[in-house]
Amino acid sequence: MKLIGRLLFCILLWSNSWNVVANISQSTEDSINHVSLVLGEDSYPFQYIDDTGKPAGILVDLWREWSLVTSIPVSFEVRNWQQSLDSVKNGQFDVHIGMSPNDSRKLYFDFADPISSLQTFLFVHKSIGTKNNFNDLLAYQIGIVDGSSHEQSLLAKNANFSFRKYPSREALLSAAAKGEILVFAGIEGFQRNMSLEQDIATEYYISSRIPIDKTDISPAIAKGNPILLATINAGFVAIDAQQIERIERRWLGYHRDNAGVLIAMQTNIEPYADIGNDGLPHGLYIDLWKLWSTKTGISIDFVVGDMNSSVEDIKRGFADVHIGYPESNEMRTGLKQAWHLTSIKSRFFSLKNDLQDLRKIDNLRIGVFPTAPYISEIHKLYPNAQLRFYESTADMVDATVKGDVIGFIASSAMSSHYLLTNKLWTDFKQYSNIEFSTDIYSLTRLDDSGLAKRIRAGFDLISPEERLQIERKWLINPEDRYYSGVTSHIILSNQQKSYLSSLGAIKMGYLKDWRPMEFQGKNGEFLGVNSDIKSILVNHLGLSIIPVAFDNFDEMLLQLESGEIQLVASLAYNADRDKNILFSEPYWPSPWAVASDLTQPPIFHIGQLNNKTIAVVKGYQLIDQVRQLHPELSLVIVADTQEGLDAVVEGHADMFVEKVSTLADKLKNGQYPSLKLSLIADLADQQSRIGIFSDLTNLKPLIDRVLATIDKTSQQELYQKWNDVTLNTDNQFYQRWMKSLIIGLLIVSAIAVVVLVVNRRLKIEITRRKRAESQLVFIANHDNVTGLANRTLLEQELASAISSHQKSNTKFAILFIDLDGFKVVNDEHGHDVGDKLLKCVADLLSQSIRATDFVARFGGDEFVIILNHLDSIENAKRLADLVLKKLSQLNVIEQKPVQISASIGVALFPDDGVNSDELLKCADLLMYQAKRTGGHRHRDNQ
Repeated sequence: MKLIGRLLFCILLWSNSWNVVANISQSTEDSINHVSLVLGEDSYPFQYIDDTGKPAGILVDLWREWSLVTSIPVSFEVRNWQQSLDSVKNGQFDVHIGMSPNDSRKLYFDFADPISSLQTFLFVHKSIGTKNNFNDLLAYQIGIVDGSSHEQSLLAKNANFSFRKYPSREALLSAAAKGEILVFAGIEGFQRNMSLEQDIATEYYISSRIPIDKTDISPAIAKGNPILLATINAGFVAIDAQQIERIERRWLGYHRDNAGVLIAMQTNIEPYADIGNDGLPHGLYIDLWKLWSTKTGISIDFVVGDMNSSVEDIKRGFADVHIGYPESNEMRTGLKQAWHLTSIKSRFFSLKNDLQDLRKIDNLRIGVFPTAPYISEIHKLYPNAQLRFYESTADMVDATVKGDVIGFIASSAMSSHYLLTNKLWTDFKQYSNIEFSTDIYSLTRLDDSGLAKRIRAGFDLISPEERLQIERKWLINPEDRYYSGVTSHIILSNQQKSYLSSLGAIKMGYLKDWRPMEFQGKNGEFLGVNSDIKSILVNHLGLSIIPVAFDNFDEMLLQLESGEIQLVASLAYNADRDKNILFSEPYWPSPWAVASDLTQPPIFHIGQLNNKTIAVVKGYQLIDQVRQLHPELSLVIVADTQEGLDAVVEGHADMFVEKVSTLADKLKNGQYPSLKLSLIADLADQQSRIGIFSDLTNLKPLIDRVLATIDKTSQQELYQKWNDVTLNTDNQFYQRWMKSLIIGLLIVSAIAVVVLVVNRRLKIEITRRKRAESQLVFIANHDNVTGLANRTLLEQELASAISSHQKSNTKFAILFIDLDGFKVVNDEHGHDVGDKLLKCVADLLSQSIRATDFVARFGGDEFVIILNHLDSIENAKRLADLVLKKLSQLNVIEQKPVQISASIGVALFPDDGVNSDELLKCADLLMYQAKRTGGHRHRDNQ
């Protein structure tokens, strides 16, 4: 009975709906033959005039559908917003196609039932982005379009708001982009003018916008026409709901009743897209789409499948967009290419056969993916090649190992990831000269033009440097990255370009003699690391920067505070300076070191400096740090590095504290053979920043964006460029001088004795300088506490071991050793006992290895041993057992009881890695596995 009742109800409902439409047609034949409509000119995407001068938008399409349903013809006219309201009031037009009903408008209009809705927001400039509620914004004029509903909506929130009115939406947004206002009211959606959209997105972050209301949009007519009002309502009721959804998707990119955009993705294509151990999607594609979501404010979710099913999910409407597909003219899916997401480099991989020319190989069988868009290119290059198709990288690798194919062509990043994960990297060779580029597109259905527009608009808001940061995260090999070659400049908005142009030439102060960071050349030119930083700023921002040399740091700082110069590089942040100077984000690490007499004991932490006199350059933040934390130390304030070193040599100070790079540069010239350099481990590394004149607040974020493009590789290149560690002994100078002197002796024999004395003195000086050079090189490559090689020398030794073992086709192992219980010793007995324990451990390790092996202190309580020319990993295991046994017998240090052991990771070359990073990473991971299972053991992959 219930079923019959429901069927009767549905039939009755259908019959009534048909009667409504019929009644509309009948009544309109008698009374309404035409409806004149008026709309606002720039409320995109709801109502606006397009580039051809025709009305367009969601509401326009809804009214056209209304006209089809009712058979009543309509005409559209476009006015600016206030004129569109007035023209309905005075009877010039029958209907306004849609506006937000409010109390003031209801005095003049009758409103039909809502036909759409929109979300309104307050957009807040990034300079005041911390203000996140209405009351925080009372001090600011809010920009609105004259005649819009925003005024009444905001006054309902707080009656004390003040407004600045503009004749159109574009005029409002242009004023916001120029900085005339810091807050404006707007609606959801993006702009037609993408240049303006980028300017707005740069200054007004989506994440900082404040919701005002979700507002209904209703057609409006002049009061007193109930027949027209009823006709309007009946027509919109008769429009099919799916058609309304299609119209919204066309203009908004998605249907607002749903959660957001659903993205179909394929898995097992790391590092581009896969499911992580946490069960969540991760990879380069995922990060790009998450950033798109952040920029647009549209939520996203992912639907997981394989390559084929993910495409079918789009076609069948189970998902909105494909995350990224290798589509080409030869391989079409029938979907719309909404956005060129990236390009992937594919290369040829084979076993270690070192194939010279594939065209000369008779039986050339190559594995490829069936969806690869470069198949026709392979045929052109290698017309005799037989292509074998495989569904996965694993299948192609397996076929190559079995000899079914001579090699395969696939994504370099994906293949490298697979080979490393499965410990096959050393068995394969990648050919960089056989390379194909594959364009990756985000795909939508052909009828989803609105979503395609929204996708493009969102990705246009992502800057190249943001894309490059994501690539650096996922693609280790720089040659596999796409965005690094797209542009050499950060993208600037029109407002930012105008601002930079208005600055004219700005001045950058630098010290004349503060090598290697900055110094003045022989011809007065600006040189050093910071001169290259200046060039990078000029290249990206188009600034004109004039270097200004200073003898004195204090004078340079005073001129920065007063604005006589506008930039100073390598400036340390502190609270006092922050009151008068803007600081960029850090861009250069600057660890501290001390210069002391060769007769002083090794210095490795500040606790050893009790009752010492320390020289520090005036103006350094370190002065306040030492005075607060170590009041027992006596400070001598010096003007510059030269004066600090002289103070030690002349006995006015026991040691001089300075940046390690600056001290190394000074001591390498041999001017101070009696001094040595030591790193201080427990002084916090100081981060170099760029100091900016306080009036240039808009310049700081632009400088930060440029500095963010300087990665670790760039830093290393700059450091190597300006830091030459070889001492200059001036041998050639002395040899020339000696020759001249000997010639003089032949002429004037009477001064023979003098010549002998001078010659002996010169030899002594040269010997002393060579000894100083050797000592400085030793200090630079060895650890002060244990005397073992440090990390720098370890990397050199590892590189040498890899090279020699590759040539001899033999194995070697590295043992990564982390002490268990060392922190307890330090905490209970102090750093002195801890340091002596480290020295004992170093001696123990040195005595346990062969003369052909190598041991280094990696850092802290970590050590690394290189065991050369091994027959098997069993030799390394035996050494690990021996080390654990000897450590367990180490019970007393300085009459203090200690209990110590170790966790050891053992990595084998080439099984566990073919370069230093891979081997160390593998051994480090195995060490942590040993530590997590209780310590006092070793782990390996065999």
